[in-house]
Amino acid sequence: MTHVLLVIHIATAIIFIGALTVSASVFPRYATGDAAAAYADKRGHPVAIEMHRITKAYGRLAGITPLVGAVLAVATGQLTQLWVLLSIALVVLGAGLLVWKVIPTQQRMLQDPPTDPKARGRAVGQAGYLNMIWIVVLALMITKPQW
Repeated sequence: MTHVLLVIHIATAIIFIGALTVSASVFPRYATGDAAAAYADKRGHPVAIEMHRITKAYGRLAGITPLVGAVLAVATGQLTQLWVLLSIALVVLGAGLLVWKVIPTQQRMLQDPPTDPKARGRAVGQAGYLNMIWIVVLALMITKPQW
């Protein structure tokens, strides 16, 4: 049973977290600057709209990954391991960043295309922080440090 849980955990991380990581990273390119200028009278660049949709949808689906991971940690008796607890804390931080910063920033940028040249940098930075969180979680999952 633990092998099935592990496969589901890894597959959902790759598919769901991977997709939202890419979409959050690609979004700023098409939501600002010359790419967005041609679509200023519409709802935004079609790629930016689609990246926002993917970020929201896969962000919801990504919740499966930590749930399965928690069940797996309980099933294997590793829930009290520091690397598991740190991973859980980082996933909560990443989810908060996604829900309270990344998605609202994308929504604002689509509703009112930014004229502020720093807007793209903020969106890129938020996606970058999100990506760094996932990389640290991945490193913890692979190395399983025994502190």
